[in-house]
Amino acid sequence: MEPDMLAGLRDVHLPEAVDSYWWPPAIGWWILLAVVLLLPLVIKIIHWQRIRSAKYYALREMDKYVLEYADNPARFAQEISVLLRRIAILKYGKDEVASLSGNDWVAFLVKTGDLKIKKSLAMLFAFAPYSRPQKLAPQSVADLKDAATQWIRKNT
Repeated sequence: MEPDMLAGLRDVHLPEAVDSYWWPPAIGWWILLAVVLLLPLVIKIIHWQRIRSAKYYALREMDKYVLEYADNPARFAQEISVLLRRIAILKYGKDEVASLSGNDWVAFLVKTGDLKIKKSLAMLFAFAPYSRPQKLAPQSVADLKDAATQWIRKNT
């Protein structure tokens, strides 16, 4: 090798010293930061929507009736029937639901909620708001609540 050719080569240049090797972070870290910061907000929005939903409201209302009318099962049946009618009007419209009464109302509840309940219990849904208070067995009240819960969950 000739000495003048080696003289024409430049020396190795090292890169500039980096103050901190971790900044700026890669795009994946920015995405992770956004997810971590937005996750509580998304959870709060979902929780707020759930609280504002008709199903949540109706189930809370029914639980309130259970506590409020624990000693008066006939009144409980009346309030549940009214609650179911309000939900049905909300979902199916006033024109379709408001005119239903008696056996038609029971048939509507059974058809739209796939209810499998005894006929005597189903008649409570239809006639409880309009009849005199009557004595109900505690098991009937529990069955009534279960049937109403099933119908609410299916129709909201």
